[in-house]
Amino acid sequence: MRTLYLLLIILFVNNIYADEIISPNEKAEIELLKIIDYMRNGSNEEALFIAEKLSKNYPNFKLGKVIYADLLSSHLQKKPVLSSKSKDKKINDLKSEAKARINFTSVYKKNDLLPKSIVQLSDNVKYAFLIELSKSRLYLVKNNSGIPEIIADYYVSIGKGGYNKSISGDNKTPIGVYKITSHLIDEDLPELYGNGAYPINYPNSWDIRNNKTGYGIWIHGVPRDVYSRPPLTSEGCVVTSNRTLQKLKKYTEIGKTPVLLVENVNWIKRNKWHQNKEEANNFIKEWEKSWESLDPHSFIAQHSINFNSKTHDFEKRVAHILRIIGNKTFIKINIKNLNLFFYPEQRNLIYADFRQFYESNNFKTATNKKLFWKKEKDGKWRIIYEDT
Repeated sequence: MRTLYLLLIILFVNNIYADEIISPNEKAEIELLKIIDYMRNGSNEEALFIAEKLSKNYPNFKLGKVIYADLLSSHLQKKPVLSSKSKDKKINDLKSEAKARINFTSVYKKNDLLPKSIVQLSDNVKYAFLIELSKSRLYLVKNNSGIPEIIADYYVSIGKGGYNKSISGDNKTPIGVYKITSHLIDEDLPELYGNGAYPINYPNSWDIRNNKTGYGIWIHGVPRDVYSRPPLTSEGCVVTSNRTLQKLKKYTEIGKTPVLLVENVNWIKRNKWHQNKEEANNFIKEWEKSWESLDPHSFIAQHSINFNSKTHDFEKRVAHILRIIGNKTFIKINIKNLNLFFYPEQRNLIYADFRQFYESNNFKTATNKKLFWKKEKDGKWRIIYEDT
């Protein structure tokens, strides 16, 4: 009986600490991040000391060897190896990864800046992923009482064809605003994807409107016998180390977590961010009021002449509004869970994603709605595309 009791205790303790077991690759990553921090702070002596130990303790960790060689060359006042070309593609890939990691600077921390692309996160969205494709960086964004606060950033690799995916098979990573749609677990995936994957909804409605094709864009890990991948190596997916993917797991909500894929993050001052948020909320409120006013011409004026949806162009939308509003004695609109984003690589385009509650004298419904607002030449924001 006592033996059984002790066995149960051992099993219980092992279960508690199961998640804390760290693989050799993860240990190597921890040491590598220490080295990079020292290098960024100009403490190359400390970085060299840890890099030497890393190279000895993990002889198969090639990225660690490249960085160690660069530090050693600098220490001996020779030309750093990262600045030289090699005939070996694998070595050049490792150098590219080392440069992407070492040259990255977190400007948002020093200057109290916020990402322009995230205008507003709804109360039910706790975190978002903002991925800066040109810098191979994923920013973990916390919804801090409505303010997008960057709480961490991680190295990632992207498509071997670069970014701004347009057609199937171009090996590019998309640019746009997406959501995580599911979680694929380790046991159901080939070893290529590491300890899991999070598919995103590419192509989204804006992609489809713009005739973009392709499928199967995921955020996923790496095989267990490698630590990470060079910046441009996937078929379009965003790839992290397994350790990073495990960290992101607790911040991910299926169907809710936004994923913004941008070429470059536009960092703006806090006061400017608040101005953008106020302006966007104002035109959303104006749209609600014009609809509730039962004035068809006021409501029509909220739409661009270039408007379209899955069923309407501008002329059909006008005819629809005139027909429907004529039968109403009242309309009430209530918006919940409003997310607002400046759409990447689009000039003056704001994407609104929300839950709409509609009630009138003869109809009542609740729908998920996506509106794309364009700031036109007269300075007015109007709906250019609608998806429900």
